[in-house]
Amino acid sequence: MYADDVKLYNLSNSWMALTQDLLEVYKWGSGWLLPLNIAKCRVLYIGNANPQHTYLIDGVDMCKSDSHVDLGALVTSTLSWSEHVLSTIRKANKMVYLLGRAFARSHTSVISKLYKSYVRPVLEFANYIWSPILQRDIELLESVQRRATRIPFGRIRPQYADRLAMMGLPTLSNRRKRGDLILTFRALKDPQSPIRHLFPLNTLSRTRGHCFKLVKDKFRSTVRQHFISNRVFETWNALPASIVEADTVTNFKIKFDNNNG
Repeated sequence: MYADDVKLYNLSNSWMALTQDLLEVYKWGSGWLLPLNIAKCRVLYIGNANPQHTYLIDGVDMCKSDSHVDLGALVTSTLSWSEHVLSTIRKANKMVYLLGRAFARSHTSVISKLYKSYVRPVLEFANYIWSPILQRDIELLESVQRRATRIPFGRIRPQYADRLAMMGLPTLSNRRKRGDLILTFRALKDPQSPIRHLFPLNTLSRTRGHCFKLVKDKFRSTVRQHFISNRVFETWNALPASIVEADTVTNFKIKFDNNNG
């Protein structure tokens, strides 16, 4: 048996602290007869100024990696999500191909349900974290939905916008924006939410708009600029009070969808 789901983060840049933590994890695993699978352990260095120290487990150097999958998200040393986007697109396109082979020229309602059930969850998994930044990545993700909406029509087909309307589908960009707003609403409405601190309220200026306006986080990098609290800032603050002050998540979704047609 192996304990291979332990993650340690060095936030203090203390090489000795992380080395001690690794030693404690190794002792814990040995004591409970759950030895670490050293061959599967990886070190991911993040940041250009990272000293990239060498870490050992039982005298064996841990393998260094430029990217690693963590809970389904491909994290890279540069914190770029382009590799994860490409990986996601490959998985989704395989499913679209199978749907096209099995359900070619089926009714639009059938393809819409199949797409929502099997393809879109792949494209949207954990996208609160890895929401694309580059226009190239945004277009690549949208191309999967473009391809899926062609299945009911064959070679002679309407324009993409018309196909979306016929199948009752929004663009993936709009879906991501809606998902970000729902996550923000959940965090602000639940005082016990573990991510509540990511959305500080603006307590200084409440003369206009609703009473849940956010404070924009300061940033010095592109990665932080597109962090969810900054990504959702303008859209959330521009929402009408009737939507933001909804009493449940379901009502928030209904009011937001009605307001956006």
